[in-house]
Amino acid sequence: METKQLGPWIFNSADFSISDNTQRIELEPLLCKLLAYFADNAGRIVSRQQLVDEIWQQSFVDDNAINRAISELRKVLQHPTLSQSPIKTHHRKGYSLQLVYAETKNIDATETEQAHSNLSAENEKPPGNRRFFILAVGIVLLAIASFTFFWSGNDLVPAEAIEQPNLEQRHKLSLTTQQKVTWFKGVESRPLMSPNKQLLAYGHAQADGSMRVLVRKASAMISGKAIQEIAIEQENTYYVPHSWQPKSQHLLVQSLSRDGQTCNYLNYDFSRYPNFTVSQVSDCKGFLLGNAQLSEDGQWLYQSTTNGGMYGSNALVGTNLTNNNTQVLVAAPETGLGVVMLALSPDGSKLAYEFMSESNHPEIFIYDVQTREHQRLAAMPVRALVMGIDWSSDQSTLYLPGTNAILTLNVKTKALSVLQLPEDVIAGELTLAGENQAYISALSSSAITENAMQLIKVSFPFDESRRVFTPINDAAGSAISPELSPVQPNRYAFSANWSGNWQLWLHDKGQNRQLTEFSDAHGPITSVCWSSDGRFIAFVKAGNLYLYDIEQHLVIPKLENNDIGQPQWLPDNSGMVLTRLQHDNQNLWQLDLASNALTQLTFGGANQAQFDKQGQLYYHRDGRLIRYVDGKRSDIDVLNADDNSTYVAVSKLRNNEQWRYGIFGHIQRRSLTGEVLQQTQLPYQLVGIHFNPANQDELYLSVFTTPELALEFIQWQPVP
Repeated sequence: METKQLGPWIFNSADFSISDNTQRIELEPLLCKLLAYFADNAGRIVSRQQLVDEIWQQSFVDDNAINRAISELRKVLQHPTLSQSPIKTHHRKGYSLQLVYAETKNIDATETEQAHSNLSAENEKPPGNRRFFILAVGIVLLAIASFTFFWSGNDLVPAEAIEQPNLEQRHKLSLTTQQKVTWFKGVESRPLMSPNKQLLAYGHAQADGSMRVLVRKASAMISGKAIQEIAIEQENTYYVPHSWQPKSQHLLVQSLSRDGQTCNYLNYDFSRYPNFTVSQVSDCKGFLLGNAQLSEDGQWLYQSTTNGGMYGSNALVGTNLTNNNTQVLVAAPETGLGVVMLALSPDGSKLAYEFMSESNHPEIFIYDVQTREHQRLAAMPVRALVMGIDWSSDQSTLYLPGTNAILTLNVKTKALSVLQLPEDVIAGELTLAGENQAYISALSSSAITENAMQLIKVSFPFDESRRVFTPINDAAGSAISPELSPVQPNRYAFSANWSGNWQLWLHDKGQNRQLTEFSDAHGPITSVCWSSDGRFIAFVKAGNLYLYDIEQHLVIPKLENNDIGQPQWLPDNSGMVLTRLQHDNQNLWQLDLASNALTQLTFGGANQAQFDKQGQLYYHRDGRLIRYVDGKRSDIDVLNADDNSTYVAVSKLRNNEQWRYGIFGHIQRRSLTGEVLQQTQLPYQLVGIHFNPANQDELYLSVFTTPELALEFIQWQPVP
């Protein structure tokens, strides 16, 4: 091969260059050789060992050398027309070249601008400051990893789970069609087909943090015709698509002002597409888990909601829009996410919903709108969030995206079957386009954790005039959970995925040193926590507890039952308080390090153990901060939950104060009586906040950065 078209680039291996008719870039010999090998294996996953054998051609190559080469090649291949990373990392498998040429079509948004002008004139609110936005559904995955810490890896249906009794059939699928159908930079997600299968709506989180909804004719994407899209967007407002109303071309959209103060559900009537009208359905609390549904007659709004803040336990409620009366259809659990995804049947008579209890094992139920009865259909085989539910046109089957598979659930027989996708196809979300056809989004746990999180240090977070942001890592991939040494302020431990696997790292005197040698990719390392003497680092991976001995440079497995999360050292370092998941119950347990004995502390559901500076134990339950006495009725509610969805449902204690944060960048200090001491809004999408014990004016942030994800159209048939 001498020249080859690779997306927008023409690759000439003979003169070590790539060009796009406007610029020519000369490649270093190693990068040229690497790109040539990827080009020769276009569409296939290339393992790290293959790269060692074919590119470096030596017996041993340092992992960092491969990481640097891949990172440099990614940077060289970046181009304004590309909507995704040119080289994709496949956990535990390797890398693949993602360069496929596609022509971007123009958007006609004239009607959108006019309608929004009319709507905003009726509901004008003072605009907030320009802030970044986090894709609501995507961050749910981080919530499971960051708040509950029981992670089952990237695959919803691992091989060992296929043999479970409730999975009656498994079919391998062969794709007869697979084509990319969107090309914008950022995250294109939540595809939604209208009931008549004529229109496709989807969300678009852009690199600048804005969020909009796009609507287009589905036939144009498949046939290759010119694409006209209606863009639902407005300055200082985020828009998220929720659902199509049964038997109509009415799209339910949520709008939220950038300052988080104004939230509405809007009904867009696209029955005369590309013309449309828009009307307000109701107000809302903010971005919560799941999606809302408008009944077929337009009189009922179904949604999941919480009184515990963002990612607190969610109830299923129905609101009668004629009298504004709200009924609780499914109560929120004490711990666990509760009700998340919803889907009305095509005729609007039944509402399918996903319920996640303390175990984070999804259960699928159906609510009959007429009889108001609930029926449990099935429990999913692993702990993972199912990112959506879709009905077949005859209402006999539910389709659930499973990342590496599509699950089908027979409504009548309750039989759960697996449609196994080819290994390079990721279905984090889906909407059926017809029989054996779907639009899919790659938004999944792997997409979020692979390269969408970074670490930032902020000095003087509450003082805008003195505030300084400093990135503290620049490697390609993700990094989270920084935890500073309590005895050496220049040291901090953190978790990073820079090679396809999550590892524990130590930053010391300006250098990063890898501490662990995990070779699997079953979820991130979380809950990094130092002992107060600086000797040990506790951390959790795949529900197992480990210690790292700083002095002996040794990883010590402590508990390997796949049921542990959120370790917190006892003040005297003799043990830890842990969140433990057993038999669908989530409670606090105390581990004695000398004997490895476990003692149960709470009996009514609890997580996120913390100690104040006097050594008093606190924990969370459904957004409430509780002081521990005996783990039962004597425990004392310190701060009650509220319905302010600006903040997540858990908080941190520092100097006998409560610190809480939200995904829009909000941070707030409160006294334990609830008095607000300080608050601010940072220009980042927050995954977590972390204290510097040696500097009260310094915070470390785990932040979300928008990855590149596009929609695809797939058509399949079973493999004979």
